[in-house]
Parts: sequence; C-alpha cells; structure tokens
Amino acid sequence: MNSEELFLIDKKISKNRDEVIVSFGPFDGLDQIHRFDLMMFDTIPEDIGRYDGHEVNMDDTDGRLFAYGRNAEELFKLMRPMLLQFDFLQKAMVYLRFNKEDGTHNELEFKLNQV
Repeated sequence: MNSEELFLIDKKISKNRDEVIVSFGPFDGLDQIHRFDLMMFDTIPEDIGRYDGHEVNMDDTDGRLFAYGRNAEELFKLMRPMLLQFDFLQKAMVYLRFNKEDGTHNELEFKLNQV
C-alpha cells in the first residue's frame, strides 16, 4: 500500500470519528508533556482510538492534547485516570465532539477536575 492509499484510508476513517481535546494552562517545560504523550501512545487500544499528540505555545502558557476515536466518551473515560496524574492538567478543560454521519455534531465541554 502506498502513502496516497494510506492517506485516503485515514481520511475516510477520520471523517466520522469523535474527538477529545484537552486544553490546559501554564506548564513547566515539555518533559511532562512528552511523558504524557508516551503514556497515551502506549495505552490507547487501536480499537478505541488514537492519541494524536499535542500543540503548545512557545512561552509555555498553554497547550492542547488531541485524541480521536469511535466514541469520544469511551475514549475520554480511558484517558481520564492518566490525565489526572499530571499536575499541569488539573485545571484543564475537556472538549468532546461527537461527529455524526450526516456531517453534524454534538459537543460537550467541562473541567477535568469536575467530572
């Protein structure tokens, strides 16, 4: 299978997959984020979803974590205990997006520590 075929498959799969985005505030360097990344890559089973990584501001003031799967709630329930292990995520906001086949979606937003 060539890279173009893989891209088309990923695009088809990603069209209707749900999203979990975790938005967090200040953090103390990238070491903690990289530890979290490794934990997510190693822990999330392929049949539930996949962790896609992070993006952060250059001044360490905030960032976001991205994961995608067949069901945002199921994926978040798997991620939650691991999110709570990291101090920089304690006040994070969580966004769940449930994508429907007709192109519409439902969203849910909440604080990580209030679930």
